[in-house]
Amino acid sequence: MTTVSTTSDPSRAPATAAGQEGPPATIRFAEALPGLDGAQLWQLVEHEEARPFLWLRSEDRPPLSLLLIDPRIVLPNYAPAISRADLARIGFDGATRPLILSIVTLSEGNEAFANLRAPILINPDQMLGAQVILDDARWSVREPILPRQEEAAGTRRSQPCSFSAEKSASR
Repeated sequence: MTTVSTTSDPSRAPATAAGQEGPPATIRFAEALPGLDGAQLWQLVEHEEARPFLWLRSEDRPPLSLLLIDPRIVLPNYAPAISRADLARIGFDGATRPLILSIVTLSEGNEAFANLRAPILINPDQMLGAQVILDDARWSVREPILPRQEEAAGTRRSQPCSFSAEKSASR
């Protein structure tokens, strides 16, 4: 396996902070996210008061938005194996550090969970994104966030996050 360095640092992302002038950059997903047909153009939006969370806002289906988080806040040793085929979907060329984020869901009891099994990958240079469905039971689709978020309160990670790229392109 090859190790590929990624980041969850929003300053490397094509995001717009609330109140910043100009529209956020558009990220194109070649394939719509599962269950969200017709939503292929998205904007990554950061709100200071919502940190460490980010919003992925649909241009195709407003007001559809997804709540995202740095998966390393949820699980510090998060390092998923990503196939070369999945990396190719976002135009990964080895020179760019892809952004990796997890979709957050809320339960009726207001518990927050991160989907570590199907991360969002974004190539900030190519403005391409994809949701990758991992075939690895180590990563949960409902990983609890709040206990770990409270431990990391007030911190914003800027170091690279690593994940492994499988040598086979058989995804």
